[in-house]
Amino acid sequence: MQDNFSVRNWKNKTLYKEEYSPEINVYGYQTEQFDICPGAKALFKGILAGDYTDGEPSAKEEASVIAMAKLHDALFNMEKKAEGYGEVDRSYLTQAERLEDEIYRQARNLDLEDEVKAYIPGHIDRIANVVVNPKDLSEEEDDRDDDELTPEELANKYAGSPMREEDDIELEIPGETPTVDKTVQAKASKQDKIIKDYQRLKDLMQTELDMYKSFESPENKELAKERLKKLTPEFQAAKKAYEKLKGVKI
Repeated sequence: MQDNFSVRNWKNKTLYKEEYSPEINVYGYQTEQFDICPGAKALFKGILAGDYTDGEPSAKEEASVIAMAKLHDALFNMEKKAEGYGEVDRSYLTQAERLEDEIYRQARNLDLEDEVKAYIPGHIDRIANVVVNPKDLSEEEDDRDDDELTPEELANKYAGSPMREEDDIELEIPGETPTVDKTVQAKASKQDKIIKDYQRLKDLMQTELDMYKSFESPENKELAKERLKKLTPEFQAAKKAYEKLKGVKI
């Protein structure tokens, strides 16, 4: 049997953890990605404190709050992975935007749309910042003539990918840069791409599955299901290449 001091000490530790941890327990669901958004924790803390309700929330309201917390986790997880990859394609951002729409839909049901719109767009922007070809984010066409474009813009227009400064010229300084066999270097680069592609597609599959489970809207569930079907062949090919690579040495 615990003495009063032990019980008090346990309570103090628990309260300290709840207060200073970036995560929060939402009606039994423990968040995992809220460390990148204090605004989200503050909102859910207020919800749990009853700041946005007249009384005890109904079972339906609790379910909506839990669903919204899970959607936040999914979006924040996508943001962390996008920044870890360093670059993502347009479809990755589209997935994030679908999560954003679903968060707004859940928030609307709870009369909290304005509150989540105070911070969610910033997270979408951070994902958009690492999209491989930002030109894809706009529906507007560049109708300027070729002679009006800079060399970099002209290269981007016809190459389909941004021209980076480091791609312009490669310098070798004798005595400072070790010579690397170009065949070995190319092989290592190819292997690195196989590993990254496999990990990226694996994460995308898991994200789509999490989204499918979190969505309540039949339309969004169907979209996530279709996306899973489309991703499956590409993922299987990447997995096959990765498994073949595991026994290969440079």
